[in-house]
Amino acid sequence: MKTVLATLAVVLAPLSVQAVTIDTVLIGNPSNAPDLQPQGLFGRVTTTYRIGVTEVTNAQYTEFLNAVAATDLYGLYDSFMGSLSIHGGILRSGSQGSYTYDVKPTVSGGGPGGADYSYGDKPVVFVTWYDSIRFVNWLHNGQASGDTETGAYTLLGGTPTPSNANSIARNSDAEWFLPTENEWYKAAYYDASSSSYFDYPTGSDTAPNNNLPSADTGNSANFLVGSNITTGDLDYPYTPVGAYTLSDSAYGTFDQAGSVWEWNQTLFSAGVRGRRGGAWNSNSTTLGAPNQASHNAMFATDSLGFRVASVQEPDGLAGDFNNDGSVDAADYVVWRKDSGTPAEYNDWWSNFGMTAPGGGSSAAAAVPEPATLLLLLCTSVAILFKRRFSAVTDDAAL
Repeated sequence: MKTVLATLAVVLAPLSVQAVTIDTVLIGNPSNAPDLQPQGLFGRVTTTYRIGVTEVTNAQYTEFLNAVAATDLYGLYDSFMGSLSIHGGILRSGSQGSYTYDVKPTVSGGGPGGADYSYGDKPVVFVTWYDSIRFVNWLHNGQASGDTETGAYTLLGGTPTPSNANSIARNSDAEWFLPTENEWYKAAYYDASSSSYFDYPTGSDTAPNNNLPSADTGNSANFLVGSNITTGDLDYPYTPVGAYTLSDSAYGTFDQAGSVWEWNQTLFSAGVRGRRGGAWNSNSTTLGAPNQASHNAMFATDSLGFRVASVQEPDGLAGDFNNDGSVDAADYVVWRKDSGTPAEYNDWWSNFGMTAPGGGSSAAAAVPEPATLLLLLCTSVAILFKRRFSAVTDDAAL
């Protein structure tokens, strides 16, 4: 009995391996009309997908590094993230084989108006295109110590620049991925309500202002106007991701205008991949829909990051493993029986008590008190033990 209770005590706590949560928004309206620009047609996507609400942050990338880069064979950490540049937001400690990573400490008074300046909520920079797709491979593979070389993309050669660099493409079963230029463009500029495109990712045909988030007008972004950067301090130029709460795109994404350039999946030429959106140190022309840009895929700088995308979530309720319309202790039993993944466990934990429309109980969706959950789990375990005992006695009777 002590063993059972010890096991249940562990079960009551969420697993820590799914450390990174990516908030996404649904990009629907498949097979939309494209937008005509001087370089061609953009924005048409024939599928429904999801895209990150914001860019990947220093805090999220730090979790990734701690999971997969103790040795860092693929150069996922750039020294400019740490001591070589004040703009980077991640420090590395230890020696190869036992590297650890931390977000830089908050700078007292480093933000606008003397506010504290934190690094965890700022976009990660000094990342190459290959860093970004290795990050999405890690997401695709369930995080933890998930593989970075296979999954959404297949990378060959075992080197920072893969031997198949110019033929890397999204695998058909990719669950997380880097958006294509069209996927990025649609999320930034398309307005489904009018079946047309805005000129800027702030839901406007007028160039944004570069006010601070505290003075967000609904058409504001972090970029350069003349010689004036948004924060007023070249040492601390970034605004927190999603801080311009009034200046989102029609679909609800933030910071696709300014902040940092964002890698996309599209291959332009040998060794060159797409990027869009402008940055804190570029002017308003870089934010607009006509501005198409690219760079060497191994390029890394203080004004270039990325956001990720994913497949549309399937119909149904995450964590409802027995498909009865509610997430409860019985689903945990199914998860254990089927050797479920840590990600599936966290779906179950996060949605415990939730019910799908038309299914399960009509009780309020909330995680129960530990005592209640313990009772439910004990009941489930007792049922399992009873079934096993019955099977044993039946066999003995034979």
